[in-house]
Amino acid sequence: MLQPLLLVLVLGGPPGGLAAVRVLATADLHGRLAPSADFAAPGLPRRELGGWDGLARTIERERTAGSLLLDCGDFAFGSPEANASHGRSQVRFMNQVGYDAAALGARDFNEGTRELELLAGLAAFPLLADPLLDVVLNRRVPLFRPWCVRRTAGVKVGLVGLSDPRAVRYGGAGGFDPGDPLDQCRRYLRALAPESCDVIVVFGHFPSADGARLLDSVPGVDLVLCPDDGGEPRERMALVAAYGHRLAVVDLLYDRSAGRVDELRSRHLNVLPGSPSDGPCSTLVREFIVPEMDSVVARASVEMAPAPAGPRDACAGQVVAEAVRAAVGSHISLVPTSAIESGLAGPALARRELHDCVPHRERLLLAVLDDTSLHKLLAGLPADEPLPYLAGADLFMLGDTTIWPLVSQVCRVRYRDGRSIHRVVAPQQLYRAAGIESSGNPVASNLTELWLEFAESLDTIRPAGWLKMFSPTAGLLPVPASDSGPVNINTAGMEELQRLPGVGPATARRILVWREARGPFGSVDELANVSGIGPAKLEKIRPLATVRD
Repeated sequence: MLQPLLLVLVLGGPPGGLAAVRVLATADLHGRLAPSADFAAPGLPRRELGGWDGLARTIERERTAGSLLLDCGDFAFGSPEANASHGRSQVRFMNQVGYDAAALGARDFNEGTRELELLAGLAAFPLLADPLLDVVLNRRVPLFRPWCVRRTAGVKVGLVGLSDPRAVRYGGAGGFDPGDPLDQCRRYLRALAPESCDVIVVFGHFPSADGARLLDSVPGVDLVLCPDDGGEPRERMALVAAYGHRLAVVDLLYDRSAGRVDELRSRHLNVLPGSPSDGPCSTLVREFIVPEMDSVVARASVEMAPAPAGPRDACAGQVVAEAVRAAVGSHISLVPTSAIESGLAGPALARRELHDCVPHRERLLLAVLDDTSLHKLLAGLPADEPLPYLAGADLFMLGDTTIWPLVSQVCRVRYRDGRSIHRVVAPQQLYRAAGIESSGNPVASNLTELWLEFAESLDTIRPAGWLKMFSPTAGLLPVPASDSGPVNINTAGMEELQRLPGVGPATARRILVWREARGPFGSVDELANVSGIGPAKLEKIRPLATVRD
């Protein structure tokens, strides 16, 4: 017997009392108007997906009378054309294909709040954001609000856009700090309650772990959409692919008589490149494209992925870190993983592919730091973030030395040249997060410019030598807390939970939320039910944790 939602799709319409709502979603478009290499799927040679024409065709094919088209953020900047047009090219595309709403990612603040204000005025759809942004802009007439209501297929749908809390790290957000996604959602749903919506869709540029927290903690949410960061898929949550490579399609069947979503199914469709000459966006592409970006300017000896599974993988991020160190003449360079958007598929590399790898024009600072200040530079990052790509030094590690580590898993930096004072180059945001921004002097060229100049000067780009990861000696281990016994996960607070290997502030907070919602843990193994704790991390935690009343 056919299920109700499948019956709707087969027959082309719902039976009486039921309504079919389709949500189409994109994320991390980064202004890419041309197809680009897909590093998210296995297999060689790399295929190219995305581009405005292909995405417009796919949207049009999947759109129904009861459709909504949403973007989860980080849409405005990141391609040569988007950066050159100050984000206007991407907003023009989104106007043309008919987006219903978009949330704001951290990178949408790349050129500051004033530029974002101009983009919001150009957009034919609402950019959903906390009203605090109007306060930061000193606007008398409000422009931003975090939710809107759309009626489609006879169903009243509340769209709640969560702003990326990481925006404050990049400096362009000014005083705009929307806070934790869970707190945002609770505030906005209270404001939306008088609208008496039938369906609530929450979307934005936040980690999938926060999306899981939201579904576990906030009642009344029917669907969560967020970028695909490799997290575990959850019921009522769709992880949305980057760069327009795939279109997320979520079908909801709403039962009017019961007043609830009866069934929900999601799928992800590859966006095959369209024809640049006669596609639906060909005129727009011709208006904005920068043709010289498609000239082949270098070669790659092997494919280099954007992010490594382990320290032996050929990785574009490490190549960039070594390039920066060579270009500036520093002893050490640090490049955040967030600065690397794409890998290098090769073997022939166009300037566009080099730009897509490092698109965000991070401002760099060069400082002379001693050991303590260098450790402070790393410690300023969230403990559960991946370690920045590091050139010119090696590491002593807590835990596994075969995988790319989190910041919290580094216990000491090992300097190759024996110096105690180091010339260190890193993006301004790292110095700002560590509270030592005044220690550095600006580098004339930004990260993108340095990388392009370096890459184009080589005949062949080859993988960089990896930093080494050593197991720590006893003298390098962190000083244990006064209570050196196992951590009781049923009574431990934030600080004590972070004594466990691989548990940073975000994971500790999720453990507390899980414990508050479900009661005490019956065993340490139940930590596997907490988002962000997989089998490998649980193995490291198990001998150091306990459960007691």
